[in-house]
Amino acid sequence: MDSALTYQAYYTKSNPILNYMTGMLHFKPHDRILEPCGGDGVFVDKILESAPDVQINIFELNPSAVAGLKSKYSLKTCISVKETDTLLDETILECSQRYDKIIGNPPYGARNDERKKELLGKLYSALYTKESYTLFLYACTRCLKENGELCFIVPDTFLSLHRHLSIRRYLLTNTKIKELALFPSSFFPGVNFGYANLCIITLEKSSDIFQNLSNEIVVRTNFKTVEELEQRNCGITKTIFQKSVLEGVGSAFMFNSSDKTAELINDRNIKRIGDIASCVTGFYSGNDKVYLHPVNYEIRNSKRYICANSEDIRTTPLSQKEKECGISGTACLVPIVKGGNIEYVKPNHWFMDWSIQAITEYRQSKKCRFQNTDFYFKNGIGIPMIRSSKLTGALVDGRLFDQSIVGVFPKDETWVYYLLGFFNSSVCTELVNAINPSTNNSANYIKKIPFVTPCDDVRFKVEVLVENIVTTLKSGKSDIEAERKELDEIFTNLYFKGIGADNRETSKSKASTRQLDLFGCSGNIQTM
Repeated sequence: MDSALTYQAYYTKSNPILNYMTGMLHFKPHDRILEPCGGDGVFVDKILESAPDVQINIFELNPSAVAGLKSKYSLKTCISVKETDTLLDETILECSQRYDKIIGNPPYGARNDERKKELLGKLYSALYTKESYTLFLYACTRCLKENGELCFIVPDTFLSLHRHLSIRRYLLTNTKIKELALFPSSFFPGVNFGYANLCIITLEKSSDIFQNLSNEIVVRTNFKTVEELEQRNCGITKTIFQKSVLEGVGSAFMFNSSDKTAELINDRNIKRIGDIASCVTGFYSGNDKVYLHPVNYEIRNSKRYICANSEDIRTTPLSQKEKECGISGTACLVPIVKGGNIEYVKPNHWFMDWSIQAITEYRQSKKCRFQNTDFYFKNGIGIPMIRSSKLTGALVDGRLFDQSIVGVFPKDETWVYYLLGFFNSSVCTELVNAINPSTNNSANYIKKIPFVTPCDDVRFKVEVLVENIVTTLKSGKSDIEAERKELDEIFTNLYFKGIGADNRETSKSKASTRQLDLFGCSGNIQTM
């Protein structure tokens, strides 16, 4: 395995970042410090400049880096270098050594062999083990002394992504998060981290959950240069209570939202899209080059495929048996809705082989994802997994939909046109950006979008406007700007001013909180 992929080590060569991170930790003489991924020793060098009497343990997995560190610090009796895998090290797993301070730049998304993947899955079963930096965050935080401090530079994805819910809840209940400094990875020119934004997190270990939840987190953003990190008056600073983050939807840090948007998302008396609709991902053949066909080669990304013959395209509705078992005739290509940010109406540009033979092969293939079959060929809305600056949704219209789509199928199908208008509104884009600031949507994020129930008049007005848009687009015209603006105004009034809401409908929920220890147990924040 390529060592660069194995270690995923990006050494922190930025002096302003080193100054900021070491400055956030209050070193005292004889502190015991851990650097869990030593690299070439840049953090250690910076610590020694101001605190030469501290005791530093350096852990490093890469043998060549270990050799360099041992040579570099051979005369420093206060420094020990250990060749070890931090995440599997006995002293870390058993917390047999506690530290006053921990500092580092843990590996991001390191590639592991199958044996290590299996082992990490057992040891850190409550966490998302495919992302190494969050495992470092958890394991090292556990090894802090009470009131010990940690400062890591990591990607910002743990702050909001659904897969990192467990680590967020652990940190929020077991530590006081002192400061989060957020900045673009472009501050490191020439280094491809694979992440758009980075975060420096500084926290203090605390067993007092009540103090932890009343702690105010300082959040610093909008730095123009990396040098501004060291200047407390630069960028934008805001504070948020740890409790408000924990009790919010998905315990996510919603930095990209206004206070009003965050309040709306976290209002537990408001329904969610997941309460009124099923949100599911679609079909994948396992070998699209064989089974998938574009209508012609003018379609984007169609060059690798064989075009569909018009006589092979099924033009009449499928029977229930054909939907489940395949088509026996020659016209066995069915339209499939794929990704791409097209609002309201997607033409039939792609077709999937739905013959009896193909269905048999799909079911036998290990690569095929024959998932959520109850929703194939139904009426719903397709939202692309990969979104641009604006969220879009288009009618599924009784077609197949593929895995690049989140299919939204209202439990009451009469809501399809209303929801179609909502998903294409600027309000919905603002809400989903706050819930998940990354460009990737999944069913879990769509489910979390608030659904403010409209009164009958507002619902009717929206449905009329959406029907006009759909009719216009299906006729080949594109002038829908007036309807789009009117819909934006309706949803802005509904969501942010309460104008047009049906106040008769509420949904209530209560939450109880306890301190989490994810290690070796299945503890979770309980939602009653």
